[in-house]
Amino acid sequence: MLSVSAPSAFASNADYDLDALQALSLKDLLNVQVKTASLKQQSLLDAPANIKIVTDEQIKQRGYQNLIDILRDVPGFDFANHQDAAGEYTSHSINRGIGGTPGNVQLLIMIDGIVQNHIAFNWSQPWGNQQILADIERIEIVQGPGSASYGANAYSGVIHFITKKAQLSSGQRLSVLTGEHGERSIQFMLNQNISEFSLQLAGRYFTQDGDSGLESYDPADYFTNHLYPNYLTQQYLDGHYIANGLNPLAGQYQQAGFNNQSDDTALRGKLVWHNPRYNEGISHFEVGFNNWKQEQGLASYVTGFEYQTRDASYKKHHSSQHYYIDLDYQFSQQFELASRLWQRENKQEPDTGFKYSYRFVDLVKSYHSLSKQRAFEQQLNISKWHDIDWQFGYRLMRSEKMSQIVSLGDYQIGKQASTSSDWLLAEAGMGLNNFNEFPVQQVDEKALYAEAQGYITDKLNYTFGFRYDRSDAFGKTTNPRAAINFNASQNLVFKLLYGEAFREPSVFELNDEFRGNANLKPEQIKTTELVSHYFYERAKHQLDVKTAFFYSQEDNRITLDMHGADTSFRFATASTVSYKNAKNSDYWGATLDINYSYNQLLSAYFNYHYSDGDQDLAANALNHTTDHKINWGINYQLMPHLTIDFRANHLIGRNAPISNAYFTDNIANLSLYNLVLSAPNMRFSGVTVTPQVIIKNLFDEQYVLAGRQDGASDITAYDINNNADPDGFTPAYHPQLGRTLAFQLLVSF
Repeated sequence: MLSVSAPSAFASNADYDLDALQALSLKDLLNVQVKTASLKQQSLLDAPANIKIVTDEQIKQRGYQNLIDILRDVPGFDFANHQDAAGEYTSHSINRGIGGTPGNVQLLIMIDGIVQNHIAFNWSQPWGNQQILADIERIEIVQGPGSASYGANAYSGVIHFITKKAQLSSGQRLSVLTGEHGERSIQFMLNQNISEFSLQLAGRYFTQDGDSGLESYDPADYFTNHLYPNYLTQQYLDGHYIANGLNPLAGQYQQAGFNNQSDDTALRGKLVWHNPRYNEGISHFEVGFNNWKQEQGLASYVTGFEYQTRDASYKKHHSSQHYYIDLDYQFSQQFELASRLWQRENKQEPDTGFKYSYRFVDLVKSYHSLSKQRAFEQQLNISKWHDIDWQFGYRLMRSEKMSQIVSLGDYQIGKQASTSSDWLLAEAGMGLNNFNEFPVQQVDEKALYAEAQGYITDKLNYTFGFRYDRSDAFGKTTNPRAAINFNASQNLVFKLLYGEAFREPSVFELNDEFRGNANLKPEQIKTTELVSHYFYERAKHQLDVKTAFFYSQEDNRITLDMHGADTSFRFATASTVSYKNAKNSDYWGATLDINYSYNQLLSAYFNYHYSDGDQDLAANALNHTTDHKINWGINYQLMPHLTIDFRANHLIGRNAPISNAYFTDNIANLSLYNLVLSAPNMRFSGVTVTPQVIIKNLFDEQYVLAGRQDGASDITAYDINNNADPDGFTPAYHPQLGRTLAFQLLVSF
């Protein structure tokens, strides 16, 4: 058997000291007890899922600063933005052909088991520098449906940030980074153990001025100095509504570029009591919190000739927080009850917004929202009852979901579901400063779930599970999962996986000002996957090879309706766009993931991913998806205090939707390289210091990424006299930076 030990039935028993985890060989890493694949901890090899681990040591060696950095090196992920912001949303990304919606709502992100996706809008978050990495032990990345374990939004996959265990931690950590364009970051982790109590606190402050889009590649001049139009389609003068009137800014040039500055803060902490006797009674008690706030320019989110992309109002301001209490009660060695109570809050601050260039040029269009959630969950773990490990659980949850409240003119307070300057009324010509109030959707959700894991023979084990969810908003759904693991030899494991998942429509999709559709149904997906895992060891050489083949069938995919579109599927006006449930979609693909190490001085990886499928337009490739993606990297300790980490991403066969106004064929292939030079573990009087040089886009490649969603904005149609508002509003591409340089200092003591 590949596994060196049987997985523990109890989550609190099988955690690792971080220093020990960093020293793990490839073989040891395969036996790390992962949490995300099922409702119990199991080794990476035994886990009934296609799962990949990114360790704290890899985060450090590769100079990763955020989740986008990390997932660029993971097979299956495609992005519309690398360095710059995702605009009003949190991400424009796709996983194995699935996603591409604002915020990639089909992907679930968790921190220590608590969902981070936006309560009302379902956006996956956090992707950027508001995520603390200093206290992360590892990140578990599960491909495929996970609704049988985690409910809604565990659709294309699950990203799980797992922090270091406070009771097993020692020492303090500090990292300081400074880079080009005013980039500065400070992260820390503090630990204190007192008797049976452990306290852990981690935080981050990140800021950057950005290049204002002036050094980013913009081949079609979407963000150069454009003249303001000579007329405005709509405006208010002295309180009176005027259509197609003179523009007071006519003859003036708009500032080139776009705001991409960012200020991010985050704080996370927990207090843990751990019973050292661990026989019966309370075995583990924990209280904790996680808060972050991000104020960021909207970057290339919209075009620079229809929007004032350099105005101070052009930004988003989001925040999130959660608090939790965990209590584990041990009835016996066989029975344990895990309980969790938590509260979450997501806030869109009222200074989120922008100004148009072709209408209302002196007024800010702003957004605000506040959503809350409270939940209680219990899970009963039964070990080896009739030689089967069982997990039974339920969850009760109440959410208060507020739509985006849109205003024109004065900024609002931001806590009420109302505005004193309603956008829809103002746009309709009914005047400014009109009060309007909107309902807050209160949604009660209940879930029941169960899972069983056992052995058929000493080489064949199984996992079966299901989850029943019932919601006031979308009704009820049941999602099963099944897995068969076959240990073919001491070096080879096969996994046959099946799972179903659902994704409920967000308040954004139901109620958006232009695109909302109150009759949307939940998306549903079924995925079958075959995974093989081979491990080879000889002398100082270790080789780990994983392959995966998957096929997904999707029903009721939520997409933008094509009514009102021309032959290129471009929309004449935003008001002709709305969400709808599309016909069935199919996705398929394959992944090869190879890792190699030699004597812990040299490590290397190579992964390849192929994606394909049929959506509504069967003749068109999967939108925003790369047909063939290759990632590889080498980490070599050249000298005791010099390590070189060199990584590459190759995107072959990049696809843009037929509606894209710039790319009329496949996008050119792209190769990007990153280099990190480290002087690891230099010791000075009990302090360990690792200075690093981090170079992104080493060879200064000038490139763009395909525009989000339809990418239909056509810059050639802009005419200051006759067409101030051309079709579409999303740019056909997102300009990206060339080479960037940063210095980082990692300190532990």
